[in-house]
Amino acid sequence: MDADLARFESVLASQQGLVTRDQLRQGQLSDDRTRRLVRRRVLRRLRPRVFGLVGAPETWERGLLAVVLSTEGSVASHSSAARLWNFDPRPEDLYETTVGSEHRDDDLTVRQGISCTSFERTLCDCTTLLSEFQLGRVLDDGLRRGVASLRRLSNCSERLESGPGRHMSVVRSLLASRGVGFNPGGSGSELYVLEVLRRARLPLPVQQHVVRVGTKTYRPDFAWPACKVFAEYYGLPFHIGASAVTADSERLTALSAAGWLPLVFTQATSDREIVERTIAALHQRGVRCGVGA
Repeated sequence: MDADLARFESVLASQQGLVTRDQLRQGQLSDDRTRRLVRRRVLRRLRPRVFGLVGAPETWERGLLAVVLSTEGSVASHSSAARLWNFDPRPEDLYETTVGSEHRDDDLTVRQGISCTSFERTLCDCTTLLSEFQLGRVLDDGLRRGVASLRRLSNCSERLESGPGRHMSVVRSLLASRGVGFNPGGSGSELYVLEVLRRARLPLPVQQHVVRVGTKTYRPDFAWPACKVFAEYYGLPFHIGASAVTADSERLTALSAAGWLPLVFTQATSDREIVERTIAALHQRGVRCGVGA
């Protein structure tokens, strides 16, 4: 590393090879010496107030960090923050930032070394960029990964108002359908099955209901405990391979032997088949129901 930059090694390492003019000045590097480093192609001016170490890997995240560092107090937000939080689906990848003074401390965090809005604030800011269904998938995935909280989202929604680029009624609808004890399930596909049953107005199952058979404990994806019917969704990649097949077979056998009636759904199962098979199983156990009942 160039002798003039040796004292900035830790800064460059923590900022993906980036350094601001203010950081250089605070490290006693004059503007003239900075210009010489640029002429010698040791540094390259990437944004106002931001320089990059020539030869450092060019990534989307590095470009975003350069934008954030170029404006004092700014944080990655909206579609940029959505990418940092791995929203799936997410809006188009853009460099979007907001001045941090517009947010409360609860709205701010650091992700991949970049100051950004929290998962919950980002979700609120994307309510005009994604549909309610898409936002629901994003929220449930965040809950499963442990990076989102319904309590924090509720607090955020109470503070924010609807306006250009933000529809808080969508967030309140998401919260209303995810009450106390909500379990996001093991996958988005499991939640889709639950939504199919809800739309058909069938008796809703309990998610991850605990069933003890002998010394073993099982948690089927869905269960109707009163009539001992359970349903499993077998999706990739969690139900492939010898060990997964063995575990699935052992669970089905044990629960069936204990008097539970099984239902198995896969990616190939249509919405109509999910509804018809569920109705048939519940009817078999004496529960009278039908579509829209």
